[in-house]
Amino acid sequence: MEQQPMEQEEREAPSLQELPEQEVPETPAPPEESPAQRLAAAIWRTTADSHVTPLKRLKLSPPEGVTAEEAAALLLAVGTPEADPALSAIAFVKGQKDLYFYDASIMTPHFAELDSLLMDKDILRTIATVTRSDCRLYPRPTQFSKLRAYPFYYSEDEILGAAARMKDSEEYADIGVVTASNGGKGFYSSQVISKQYAQALIEFAEVGQRANP
Repeated sequence: MEQQPMEQEEREAPSLQELPEQEVPETPAPPEESPAQRLAAAIWRTTADSHVTPLKRLKLSPPEGVTAEEAAALLLAVGTPEADPALSAIAFVKGQKDLYFYDASIMTPHFAELDSLLMDKDILRTIATVTRSDCRLYPRPTQFSKLRAYPFYYSEDEILGAAARMKDSEEYADIGVVTASNGGKGFYSSQVISKQYAQALIEFAEVGQRANP
């Protein structure tokens, strides 16, 4: 069989310009976050910064893409069967002035309650709550030095003023003050431990423990 000349084969071959363009598949856009997912992310960021998030703040300044009405409806459903699954890690503390939300996967309920008390700015309730908890868990009085440090940062005058006001309050009638031999003071709750036991504990915390660390 006679072969065709090479020149003819090259002429019959399609040029690059004649080849059909290959379609490049479009990269699918990431799915848009739902309002619940945006809320959960905002609360997580605040929790990661060691703070709870007040409901009022989320309603006044909701995350981008979330309306105040959506924020309120979604958050008020937290803890109920109607809660959005995107908010499954979100819990809240009911304070005196607001509801305070936090991500329970990175913050304990105890710390969330403590931060909510500080946000309520109720020094009497804060000191009484911390004192009852310390006396129950350890047990030990709540030293004034603890209340002057993080996360409270109360001044000595504020602490002494709170102690004086609690003496005249029926709600805080169980909260008293004991003093160690070095002058260090602490609150105790008579609901949990006796004054005599609290006195021995504050002496050990302020004097004995420091002498024998």
